[in-house]
Amino acid sequence: MEAVILAAGKGVRLSPLTDEKPKPMLPLGEGTIIGNILKVFKSSGIDKISIIVGHKSEILRDYIKKGNFGIDITFIEQKERLGTGHALMIASEHVNSDFICVYGDLIFKENFIESMISNFNSSDSIALMALTESNTPELFGSVVVDCDEVVRIFEKSDKPPSNLINTGIYCFRKEALSFINKTKLSPRGEYELTDSLRMMIEDGKKVRWMRLGGKWIDIGRPWDLIDANIYLLESLEHYLSDDADISDDSKIAYPVRIDSGTVITSSVITKPSSISKNVIIEANSLISSSVIRENVKIGKNCTIENSIIMGGAKIGDNSVVSFSIIGENSDIGKNVTFESKSDQPIKIELKGEVVDSGRAQLGAVVGKNAKIKDNTTVKPGQKINPGESI
Repeated sequence: MEAVILAAGKGVRLSPLTDEKPKPMLPLGEGTIIGNILKVFKSSGIDKISIIVGHKSEILRDYIKKGNFGIDITFIEQKERLGTGHALMIASEHVNSDFICVYGDLIFKENFIESMISNFNSSDSIALMALTESNTPELFGSVVVDCDEVVRIFEKSDKPPSNLINTGIYCFRKEALSFINKTKLSPRGEYELTDSLRMMIEDGKKVRWMRLGGKWIDIGRPWDLIDANIYLLESLEHYLSDDADISDDSKIAYPVRIDSGTVITSSVITKPSSISKNVIIEANSLISSSVIRENVKIGKNCTIENSIIMGGAKIGDNSVVSFSIIGENSDIGKNVTFESKSDQPIKIELKGEVVDSGRAQLGAVVGKNAKIKDNTTVKPGQKINPGESI
């Protein structure tokens, strides 16, 4: 079976992290979101994939071409981002068989794809949707079902009729493309894949569903990226590179991953944590449940907890980074504290609006090449733009 990955969107809610790179290229453990999806597909026997690209597509193309994923990959440029249905419209001339389609910002259980394909192949349906239950269905598209059939599909609503939500994972017969290509513009000016599915149902075609087993995260907001990385760390395999220089008085828990060229002096690394190549961690620092990417330098007496430190960042002595994301090549000064706790749900700006994150613990989001001066306190939910100095 072929696959189509929808990876063209800008990911505005994840700004400033996505200002200068595609959302599927955000870090996930040692790799990226898109890299994780490709590995899942390959392990599920899929060897032909079309990727719909758009925002900063050259970064994603270059990454995949250098990644040697061992899959036949075609890149399809979506010059105008006119919705999920539109993405499949432009992919239709490249798809030659039944196919699986996923959004390019998801993390899901690895063996689910094999199960879904098997279920679909043995069914009489034109489409199969993966659904999951949510405590906040108003944030997603909700779905009404009757036994194993989908009967109604709704966009986001303040009063969703169901707590079953659309996960953005589908199997389609090739004939479904005829409905997708006839989809009309929606009131918000997009060609919606959900409208295509409604057309199939109205035409009497069977659209069925199956429950998505295991973890599923839609990485649409900064804290989703933190959650996805922490989830991935739970399955981390213990690895200490022979080329890492770890002082005898450092304390390394099990499991952690420490890659080649990394130097750790008199520090504590608690499980689970992933530390990439050529990282320097100076004396008396603590790294806890965090992802530290390549070429990061962490000074003396620092604490990094439940955070993502992207490549090339520098963190000065005596700094504390908690539940935060630090962008590439950012320079965090000495004695900087990222506060992350609040008695009230923490608010954060998304798409120009200040929204309630629903979380009592959330730090800051720092863009690429930002600079935070010595002795600064960064408030919970604060966003710092690429290149900004505070």
